[in-house]
Amino acid sequence: MKLLIFKMLVMLGILISIPLIYMGKFDPISYFDSLFSGGMSEISALTSKVPKNLSSVVSDDKVLVYKWRDKKGVMQFSNTPPPAENKAERVELDPNSNLMQAVKVPVEEVREEVVKIEKPNPYSVGGMKKAVDAAKGVEDMMKKRQEKQMEMLNNI
Repeated sequence: MKLLIFKMLVMLGILISIPLIYMGKFDPISYFDSLFSGGMSEISALTSKVPKNLSSVVSDDKVLVYKWRDKKGVMQFSNTPPPAENKAERVELDPNSNLMQAVKVPVEEVREEVVKIEKPNPYSVGGMKKAVDAAKGVEDMMKKRQEKQMEMLNNI
């Protein structure tokens, strides 16, 4: 009986974890990997695998780069000059400058045309008359609708 309950609990755990795995909320590989690595965190595990002889990718110094096309027409970049038969362009990368130039937006002349649009004021005498006339039209429409409904009810 105990074995049956244990099997059911294991199956229940598997059935609960499958949707979590598919939704990306639970990663069983990293979970079990952390169990077997002695509780080492993922970041410390990654940093322990990084070679020690790598230098910093980002530099505060200016960097000189040579840019040229090889025999196949592929653009090449290197910090050493290319063979003499290739014409190379020297590019100096300054960490204190933008790599992309700003986009210049053409300035359009602003026209000084002022157009006055007069909106009817609902609080003026004319605006109030229009509002009352509209309300009377709605009232007449509702009375006709009610009369038609009453005729339909009487004919049933």
